[in-house]
Amino acid sequence: MQELELDYKERLQAVAEIIQSSDELSAYLEEETPELYKVLQDTYEPLLAEIYNEVAEMHPLQLLQAEKVMMNPFFEGLFLPRFLGYSVLRGDINEDIKYTRPQEHFKEVLIAIANSANFDAIKQRIGQTVQVGFALSSDIWIANLLDRIENKKVKLFLQSMKLDRFRDKQERINLLQRYKKQFTHYNFLTAKFPTTVSELKVETDTLVNFLLSRIAFRSKHNNYIQAIHELISRKEFYKEPEFLELLAIIANFITLNEAEETHLSKAFNDCRSENPQFVNQYFNFLKKNYKQDTKFGAAADQRVYQLLDKTKTDDLVKYYLLMDTIHNKGFVHEDALDATNGFYSQYEGMSINNEVLRLAILQQFKQVVEHLTEPEHQSFYEITRTFASYMNIFDNSAFNQDVESMCMEYIQKLMTFYPDKRSREYQDVKKFVNSFFVEWELMTEKEVMEFFKIKRKRKTNKIINLFSIIIFDIVIICNIYTVIDK
Repeated sequence: MQELELDYKERLQAVAEIIQSSDELSAYLEEETPELYKVLQDTYEPLLAEIYNEVAEMHPLQLLQAEKVMMNPFFEGLFLPRFLGYSVLRGDINEDIKYTRPQEHFKEVLIAIANSANFDAIKQRIGQTVQVGFALSSDIWIANLLDRIENKKVKLFLQSMKLDRFRDKQERINLLQRYKKQFTHYNFLTAKFPTTVSELKVETDTLVNFLLSRIAFRSKHNNYIQAIHELISRKEFYKEPEFLELLAIIANFITLNEAEETHLSKAFNDCRSENPQFVNQYFNFLKKNYKQDTKFGAAADQRVYQLLDKTKTDDLVKYYLLMDTIHNKGFVHEDALDATNGFYSQYEGMSINNEVLRLAILQQFKQVVEHLTEPEHQSFYEITRTFASYMNIFDNSAFNQDVESMCMEYIQKLMTFYPDKRSREYQDVKKFVNSFFVEWELMTEKEVMEFFKIKRKRKTNKIINLFSIIIFDIVIICNIYTVIDK
């Protein structure tokens, strides 16, 4: 963590002074209604958000310090609910959907809210956040937190946020997934760069999430370039698998200046030499991230290819030499297909090397198909011939199924775009599915027929009307017999 820069402190102090001298605060203090607090919130939270977002973008390692400044009572609890949510989502989660370690910053923010004179107004915005934080925390941690709350009314509110149904793992999963969606577009992660092996073991997951999030947001890395330099200089980390993951992320995705690139290249190749498991661990890194849909692409592959010492012709050099050919020629080129076949035939089909290659090729397929518009369907039909060539090389059912799923998504788009079943475009779709999917045993002929089968509407109205007529006739006949009997 880094200390908050003086400029940010001064700007936050200026906002606090504006809030304290504002008419909105005076009006709220006179009546203390939720409506007037909402006016205060709408007026001054944007000022805090502007500073906060700037810190998050430019100096993310200073975020916790910025939040601590904003906990000052002079800010009247404004913006606290927002970064209470951030604090809940920063914690590392284990397989049981619980925090891997106590979240002290979450506790710190929650206590600041509990002690706020404006708690009654603030609590309307924190209910779900507290439920999530408590669901992910241990009972002991929650009990210790509640012991620090003196106000009985506040304590009762917080106790009510601990719900028994979240003792169920699936309920916690659902809760966390729903909650995360609210923060998808917010850049709020921070991290600590480890300086010892023990810290490396503890901090890696947080740091990995932080770096990948920054990369996804296309954020700048300038503020922690020195921290990266110091991290990759620590030779005691070189044989640790956690370090390799961090090194791989930096190598693939973070652009450095020439001097830092040279430093990174040396560290990368030294680690590669000193760690006998480096290549296997690196391929596992690629596999994991491809499966998580991390976007690699030509830029990332080229960056790593440039870092590699190619005098050591291990599997990593062979892989990136292949990727260099594929990116330069294009995966549709015969040379790319030949190079792929040559690489693939060196290893067992289920080897980690070949699995990563399949995932890399599949990601390139998806990038092409996802950007095709419906009127470009002829290009889609043509490129599937190349898909078939790779399917032939790989001879892997899982890869074939992934290609089928990808193609089917585009076909569904076409069928929605061309609903007229007599149109030439619709018939082209039908012809393609009949040839490609059946040939590659992705669907049977019967399944294709069912897929395109016209679902006729049931003539329920006519049946109902006929039934009504029959009932009516029966009633009339019964009435006639009744009259006759009388």
